[in-house]
Amino acid sequence: MQTGTAANGMRLGDYWELLRRQWLIVLVCLALGIGLAVAYIQLAPREYRSTASVLVTATDGSAAANTDPRVVINLDTEAQLVTSTNTVTAAAETLAIPPDDLVDRVGVSVPPNTEILDITFTGTTAAEAQKGAKAVADAYLAQRRATAQAALDAENKALQERIDSVNTELAAALKTAAGQAEGSPERARSDATAETLSNQVATLISQQTRVRSETVTPGEIVTQPALPTAPSSPNPLVALGAGVLLGLVAGVGLGARRHRRDDVIRSPEDLFQRTRVPVATVLSDRLHDGAVSVLQPLTADGRGYARLRNLVTTGLEESSRRVVLVAGVRRGGGPVAANLAASLARSGEEVVLVCADVFGHTATALLGDRPSDGLAEVLDQPNSVDGALTRFEGIPSLRILGPGRDIDRADALLQTRSPRKLVDRLLDSASYVVIEAPSTTDSADAQTLANVAELAVLVIESGPTTAREVLDACAQLESVGTPVLGGVIARYGRDSDPEQRRSAAPVVVEELPEETDASSAGTDTEPDETDATAAADTVATPVADGATPVADETTDEPEPEAEAEAHGTEAHGTEAPSTAPSSDRPQGPGTAPLRSVPPGAPGTPPANGAIRLPHVNGTNGAITPPVTRTQIIPPGSRGPAPR
Repeated sequence: MQTGTAANGMRLGDYWELLRRQWLIVLVCLALGIGLAVAYIQLAPREYRSTASVLVTATDGSAAANTDPRVVINLDTEAQLVTSTNTVTAAAETLAIPPDDLVDRVGVSVPPNTEILDITFTGTTAAEAQKGAKAVADAYLAQRRATAQAALDAENKALQERIDSVNTELAAALKTAAGQAEGSPERARSDATAETLSNQVATLISQQTRVRSETVTPGEIVTQPALPTAPSSPNPLVALGAGVLLGLVAGVGLGARRHRRDDVIRSPEDLFQRTRVPVATVLSDRLHDGAVSVLQPLTADGRGYARLRNLVTTGLEESSRRVVLVAGVRRGGGPVAANLAASLARSGEEVVLVCADVFGHTATALLGDRPSDGLAEVLDQPNSVDGALTRFEGIPSLRILGPGRDIDRADALLQTRSPRKLVDRLLDSASYVVIEAPSTTDSADAQTLANVAELAVLVIESGPTTAREVLDACAQLESVGTPVLGGVIARYGRDSDPEQRRSAAPVVVEELPEETDASSAGTDTEPDETDATAAADTVATPVADGATPVADETTDEPEPEAEAEAHGTEAHGTEAPSTAPSSDRPQGPGTAPLRSVPPGAPGTPPANGAIRLPHVNGTNGAITPPVTRTQIIPPGSRGPAPR
C-alpha cells in the first residue's frame, strides 16, 4: 500500500507550511543577507561619479550643410572613440594615471534622440571624479578636432598639388601658342587648351580657398561635470535590497531542501502526504508512559476512539476473525488499545483485550500489581483461558488478559504458534479481540503478532516519529498479510513531569453501602462539592470473572488516629466529617451514598502514596474491607524486565 514518500506537486498551502516550519532558517538567512549588505556598505571603497555632456557637431562644411547630420555623425561610433587609445592616452597624461586604469573608469552613454554623449568618470574622491570627466571630455574634443584638421590639411595639400600640375600644363600651352602664327588653326587649338587649363586652375584655387577658410568645430561641452556630493557606490538602498533578496532566496532554498529531507510526522497532513496511511483519529490530550486509563465516551478523545471503533467494525464487518492489532511505532499503543477495546465493549460487543506487550505497563495500570494468571499460563494451554480473564468493572463486556506471572515465559511463547490457538479460543466467546503489541521499532514482535490479526492500527507519536519509521511499520505488518487500517496521531508528555503522571493516575472514590438504620430511611442526602469532584474521576476496579476480591499481600492496619477520625474525633488537626445523612440530600432508592473520608482513614490513600481500593464482591455486590495496593511505579523508576 505504501512504497515510498508521496511526491505530489506542492500547493500554495504547502509553501506556507514550509515557511511556518522552516521560518528559523529563512530568518537566519535573511539576517545574514542584511548583515552582509551592511558590512559591504561599511567596508566597500567609496566611489564618486561625475558626468560631462558633450554636443557632437560636424567638423566640415559639407556635413554642416547636410539637412540630416545623423547621416554623417554616427554617435555609436563617436562613443567608441571616447575610449580609443589616443583619447585615453591624452586624458591619462592630464590626470597622471595609467591608461589601462583610466579605461575602466570611463563610461559613455547616448541619450535617445539626441546628439549628445554623456561621459562619466569614476574616482575615489569627488574632486577626482569631476576632474577626470572634464579631462576625458576635453581629450575627446581635442582628438576630434585634430582628426578633422588633419583631414582639411590633407585636402588642401591635394588641391595644391593639382593646381601646380595644371599651372605647369597651362604654361606649356601658352608657350606653344606663342610660337604659332596668328589665325592658324594650330594657334586656335592652343588658345582653347590654355583657356581650359586656366579655368581648371581657377576652380582648384576656389576649392583651396574654401578648405583653407574651413573652421573646425568638433563639438562642445554643454554640461560641465559637477562636483559629486555623495558617493555613488556603495548605494545603501541597492545593497540592502540585494541583501534582503539574496537572504530570502537562500533561506527559502535551504528551507525547501531541508523540508524535503525532513520526514518527521508533525501533523495529520504529514502522515497522509508522506506515507499514504489514512488518519483514523487525532488525540487531543497527551499520553503518558505507564498511565493507562479508560476515558469517558463523551470526552473529546472518547469521541475519537468511537470513530476509530466505527472504522474497525466496518473493516471487519465481512470477516469471520474479528481481531485487530494495535501497535505503536516508537512507543507502545497501550492507551489506544485499552480505549478501543472499551469503545467496542460499550457498543454491546463481547471484547477481549490481550496485553501482548508483556514488558509494557498497560496490564499493570488496568489490573494492578497483584500477580495473576495470564499469557504465560494459558498460551500453551488455551483451554484454561477463561480462568485467566479479568472482567473490567464498569464495562461488563470487556475482559482483559494480562501477561501473567512470568513475563519472560510469556514473551517466549508469543514467538510460537500458540497465539493463533489462543485467539481462536478467545473468539469462541468474544466478538472482538484487541491485541496490544510492542512498538515496531523496538522488535519484530508486532510483526509476529500481526499474523493472527485481520487489521492493524498504528499509534504514531507526532514530533519524533518519521515517515521512514511509519513506512517500515506498514511493511512489517503488510508483509504477513495484515493491512493497516490507519494511524492514530498522539502526543506524549514528558516522563519527568510528575504533575502530568499524577494527573493521569487513576483516582478511586470509596463507595459505601446504604445506611440501614431507621434514622436514614427516607432521608435524602446530597454529596458535597469535594465528593462530586472525586466521583467524576472514579475509575472502575477490575475484578476477575466470578472471583471474590482478595486483599493484597500488604494490608495496612488502621492506625489509632485513623480510627479516631472514622468515629468523628480529630486526628492530625483535621475534623472528621459526619457520616449521618442530612435531610436536604436527595437519596435515590438502591443508591450507595458517597462520603468524603479524611486522610489516613480506612479506604483512603495513606501518607506513603499507596492507594486504598475497595473491592466489590462479584456475586452479591457487597463491599469487602479496603485493601492497600502499592501505587503503580511510573516509567523510568522501574524499567521492564529483561528479555
